[in-house]
Amino acid sequence: MSDVNPYPDSNEAPLDPTTAIKLEYGSFDELKVVMRIMQASFSSLYGESWNEHQCRSMLSLPGTQLLIANYDLEPCGFAISRSAAGEEELLMIAVDPKYQNKGIGIALLERLIANAIKNDVTAVFLEVRSNNPAQHLYERLGFQKIGLRRAYYSGDNKEKYDAITYKKSL
Repeated sequence: MSDVNPYPDSNEAPLDPTTAIKLEYGSFDELKVVMRIMQASFSSLYGESWNEHQCRSMLSLPGTQLLIANYDLEPCGFAISRSAAGEEELLMIAVDPKYQNKGIGIALLERLIANAIKNDVTAVFLEVRSNNPAQHLYERLGFQKIGLRRAYYSGDNKEKYDAITYKKSL
């Protein structure tokens, strides 16, 4: 899989031909970028974003990787995943709202899946809030619903939302 994804989803705005999505692996050095993207991407309403300490702790675990997406040389998205026991789990993915609908989320997930295949991983798992529009992206990439945690997330006015677990067999 290439570092550049010139083919965004057909429902997404086309990429400027002079612009490309570039993916690179990150480390603790990119935590400020991760925190900026996370703060822009996640509503405080659901309590889904992590703080810098949580990110640092997660990245220090064996098998954890950080993938950073750059759009026209600007860091605009990331994915944190962890590999263990022949499985990969997407722990966190975010794309800055200014850069959404440009194929960045697809590029991050496709790279994660390609790396999992290369490393003989048998399945990729993730969990998402039931009213999160990212579900459409996951399903389009072949993830299937396998579990449900009822009323796992809280929202405005104490609304409850289910957590949906997805799996993509490789």
